[in-house]
Amino acid sequence: MRHPRRVVLLCLFAALAGAPLVSASGFGLFQHGGRAMGQAGAFTARAPEPSALTYNPAAIAHLEGFQIQAGLDFNNAQDEYSSATGSFEANHVIQFPPALYLTWKQRNGPFAFGLGVDSPFYYNVEWRPALFPGRFLTRRFELRVYELHPVLAYDLGDGWSMGGGLRYAFGNLDQDDNALLLFSASPPGTIPQPFLIEVERSASSDVDAIAWDLAVHYAAPSWGWGAVYRSPEKLKGNGDSSYAPRDVPVGVPGLDAAIRARLVNGGARQSFELPREMRVGIWYAPYPELRLELDAAYQNWSSLEATDVTYDPNVFGDGPTVHTPRDWKNTTSLRLGIEGDITDNLMIYGGVAQEPSPVPERTLEPGFPRGDAMVYAAGFSYSFPQVSFDLGYSLHEHDDRGVSNQEPLHPGRAGTYSASDSVWGFAVRWRL
Repeated sequence: MRHPRRVVLLCLFAALAGAPLVSASGFGLFQHGGRAMGQAGAFTARAPEPSALTYNPAAIAHLEGFQIQAGLDFNNAQDEYSSATGSFEANHVIQFPPALYLTWKQRNGPFAFGLGVDSPFYYNVEWRPALFPGRFLTRRFELRVYELHPVLAYDLGDGWSMGGGLRYAFGNLDQDDNALLLFSASPPGTIPQPFLIEVERSASSDVDAIAWDLAVHYAAPSWGWGAVYRSPEKLKGNGDSSYAPRDVPVGVPGLDAAIRARLVNGGARQSFELPREMRVGIWYAPYPELRLELDAAYQNWSSLEATDVTYDPNVFGDGPTVHTPRDWKNTTSLRLGIEGDITDNLMIYGGVAQEPSPVPERTLEPGFPRGDAMVYAAGFSYSFPQVSFDLGYSLHEHDDRGVSNQEPLHPGRAGTYSASDSVWGFAVRWRL
């Protein structure tokens, strides 16, 4: 006998209302697929849809036939900095990281195959360049990584499966900053005069890396668990560097020529490492219509000791290689998700998550200013016999971070970073 739907609904909201307040980092963590996003990414143990290619590759061995899932996330982060100098807001950059997953299970056989294309790291902070006092450290940092992910899984029987795949990561890494440079110019026959000009430096590189993952999955009628290991992605690549002057005085003979002669565009070489990750999750269904999952994820961010950008030429004179200490710390995240069947076609869900920021106070800078955050998630799915529609939402409210080393023109001045982020996820699933 099925448990009354109204009791399931009450359990769902009671569990979410009683959940502890927790946090998440601001590192472009997009839980692809509306159903997983609506549960704050607590999906490692169940993963009952093609997005399992990201959450637990071993789980595709339990998906029958040929299935397709296509999704698009939407986010619009808000970053602010305030100090005695004033209040400054970063540009509102709207981002649309996509995802496409295909899975096929051998009929009456143990093998399952999958192919995923998604964007596991999609991060952008771009400060408005005119007045932001931290622009001499970082004006913009953008890392957008896409992943091509073929997977093979094997059904071991009795609810057990294992799987894994290769991950080809590729994308763009952009870093911009500013500096004050001294130029000399004068009319012919006169003494040269110095002019202090602010210059914007930009580096943009195409980066890629090869990585892999391995997973195990167990599913019983009322409970299950899963574990995933993802190897690090050591992204490297070459690209271009460029220089642009700002607020150049007008009508100074020879100044434009001096600027053009010195500001020569060239090449850039960059690198960034995404950490190895280990995830484990367990789910339990007190009633067939109600399912809860708790996940833990460990990320080895301490491997990111520093990042380098090599400019050719380096007009700022701080290179050719600019070495930025990171010394990030490892993090352990906790995620709680809950979903309930309201009708045979309608499912609602929610979740909370804990994901501390890996960035310590001593190396915090405008490119990675966000602190720990409160995250709340919710969503719903509506299913027809062969197609389902998922819509998820997560709200990230980041802790304020007090700093004192962000304004090179005002050494020692204290300031505060604050941030929030709203992320929507929409997905369509076909069962063929």
